[in-house]
Amino acid sequence: MATINQNINLLTDFGFKRFFGTEQYKKNLIHFLNAFLSDHIGPVTDIAYRQTEQLGLSDKEKRLVFDVFCSNQDNDHIIVEMQKASQEFLKNRIIAYTSRIISNSLGRGDRRYNIPTVVSIILVDFSVPELGTEGDFVQHVQLKDDRNNIFSEKIAFLLIDLTKFAARKQFGQLTDDRQKWCYAIKNMWRLEEDDIPEEYDIFHELYEECKLSKLTTMEKQEYEKSVLEYEDVKEAMDYHHRMGRAEGYDEGYEQGIEQGIEQGIEQGIEKGRVEGVCSVIKRMLENNMDMSVIAKVTGLSDDEILAQMRC
Repeated sequence: MATINQNINLLTDFGFKRFFGTEQYKKNLIHFLNAFLSDHIGPVTDIAYRQTEQLGLSDKEKRLVFDVFCSNQDNDHIIVEMQKASQEFLKNRIIAYTSRIISNSLGRGDRRYNIPTVVSIILVDFSVPELGTEGDFVQHVQLKDDRNNIFSEKIAFLLIDLTKFAARKQFGQLTDDRQKWCYAIKNMWRLEEDDIPEEYDIFHELYEECKLSKLTTMEKQEYEKSVLEYEDVKEAMDYHHRMGRAEGYDEGYEQGIEQGIEQGIEQGIEKGRVEGVCSVIKRMLENNMDMSVIAKVTGLSDDEILAQMRC
């Protein structure tokens, strides 16, 4: 049974796309982008939403679907993605998404390669190993050479770890707008009246806009389905994680690296991965979850997902 609170969960597809991917609430996205990108592309004064479905140059190329895709007043292209579960090929996916935008921007006969600046922002609801300390929650990646000089400013990636903001805090304890946005996105569903005082302008407005009472009956039904999908994904990934560990990963590691590799780590990871992924996909399909959501979580193609029914 889906857990429905009084506020909309911004980690769900419904919540994130509604408040960051629609014209009605584009002020949220503009403010968010200025918090994270002002040092890279300058102030964002306006945005235009673009088609989130990106096709390849041929029918054989993989179809890509973004959560939010827009361009600013200078025609810089910006992808914003919410990733709820860890993927084995997450970094490859980020590069692929960015590359598709670049390739699709080239016109026939364009010999100057006049490509736009493309920035990919990925918010993740799982720990990022590269971001070890509590205060380190953004990984900013650019193309640089071995002397640490910028090779090109046309591509940039931002990986944002939302798990660093899971603990309840006073909103006034957050030091800048980057932290405020991360905290609001991570915790909006469980915030209460007066948690975000009126003095915090757009964040207080967002809280008021996220009240479930503001939704129509049809929107509530759509949101409830999105919550169920979100909880299924989190529960399935937790199960997959437990399965991998239960086969001896931790035990093998504690007994020694050599013995762990032979008896625990390889067996645990392999069996947990095969059985866990099959179980995850079957449950998603049984709950009529959209194929695009399953593909996003697993990193598999539509054919590979359907093949898991025979696991």
